[in-house]
Amino acid sequence: MPPPAAMKESPAFQKAALRSEVGRAYAAMIALGLIFVFVISRELSQDPDERIPMAGFLGLAVLLVLQVGIVFYARWLNARERGLPPWFLLFTVVFESLVPTAIILLQTIPGTIPPWAVLCAPPLLAYGLLITLNTLRLRPMLCILGGLVGAAGYAGAMLYVEYILDIPRPTTGLPHAAYISNPVIILISGIAAAWVAREIRTHLEAAQREADTRLRMDQVERDLSTATSIQRALLPSAAPAITGFDIAGWNRPADQTGGDYYDWQQLPDGNWIVSLADVSGHGIGPAMVTAACRAYVRAASQHDGDLASLTARVNRLLADDLPDGRFITMVSVLIDTRRGPEAPLGLLSAGHGPMLVLVRASGRVEEIGPQGAPLAITADSQFGPARSVELAPGDVLALITDGLFEWSRPDHTGTREQYGLQRVHESLRTHAHLPAAAVAEALAADAGAFAKGEPQQDDVTVVIIKRAG
Repeated sequence: MPPPAAMKESPAFQKAALRSEVGRAYAAMIALGLIFVFVISRELSQDPDERIPMAGFLGLAVLLVLQVGIVFYARWLNARERGLPPWFLLFTVVFESLVPTAIILLQTIPGTIPPWAVLCAPPLLAYGLLITLNTLRLRPMLCILGGLVGAAGYAGAMLYVEYILDIPRPTTGLPHAAYISNPVIILISGIAAAWVAREIRTHLEAAQREADTRLRMDQVERDLSTATSIQRALLPSAAPAITGFDIAGWNRPADQTGGDYYDWQQLPDGNWIVSLADVSGHGIGPAMVTAACRAYVRAASQHDGDLASLTARVNRLLADDLPDGRFITMVSVLIDTRRGPEAPLGLLSAGHGPMLVLVRASGRVEEIGPQGAPLAITADSQFGPARSVELAPGDVLALITDGLFEWSRPDHTGTREQYGLQRVHESLRTHAHLPAAAVAEALAADAGAFAKGEPQQDDVTVVIIKRAG
């Protein structure tokens, strides 16, 4: 019965095997101690001519000493974080299995007990006890080895009595066939013990794998929680103080971490850049990319106040770093504070769109489509020039990611119906009179209400730039 491939002795299993070996030794010591007490009490109440020979006491003592040695040796190995060596296990199994045979052979020395009676005396039961305890070693082959050694030892003792001592077969008591069946039963006991050991080991390793999986999942959860905290900390904590504008952002990832981000930063010349980006996919990988993208934009903006130059620099950095197939759509808005709120905004989209402009005077919502290729497609992509967007007092520029209008729910036909851009238009018209932060939250809330409890399929990010007045 070879062990399955999964039964590789990992460090965790070796520690469990050491604990099991110590437990097995203690169990054997308790069982042998009880037998010893029973034998002593029986001896004191028996006629001197019917007492058990000294061989029985000697065998019990040897087994007890062996178990004590096993305990100390296993603890010594555990202190040094080492597993049980194979030679030690083989030695103890063979030695223990031969002790009952030795007791039987010693008791066949001519004395008061007939040799054939010795073959069915209490030492015969020791085979079963030791084979049963071998299951705690969690190694099926050792149980089979114990059964083989025990069966061979008993068969050898029986042959010794019958052919070496030349003792006639008994005519009373057990039939001769019963003696012959004893080694067969001992061997079958070893095989049965091997099956039990295999089952115990299988369940133990399954429990260990489950515990290891739980530990890894707990670690993943802690890492995700840390990543979530870091990503949330990278988002702006307060609205920018720009005269004539009310600006706010809202973000919720589909997973614990997401691939969207928004940011705003004041340039060395006093102007402001507001950016929003959407990395392909969502989860921990895109979250790492968004952090890199944010860092590149912030670093590049210290050198390039022009949106086209800034976007080209960020694109080169990302194209060198990101693996093939990963790309980012980004839109940047330049607010010229030196010319005041009446100055047009500069808007440059790297594959991102649409952006929405609500004209307060007419209530019309205009869409600004994507401009150029996404970032990180090729390092030499060209971007620009930036578009000019004029906002009158009360007008709103909404930068959104596709997770907002692609939020879907099942319809009556069984297919999924998306929220859609037209509903975003209506929501923007309805809430445009509110402060920028309330507009961003209302757009996301309306999409969530449309989904009727369906979880969002992608990250949702909204940035509202509202001209005050």
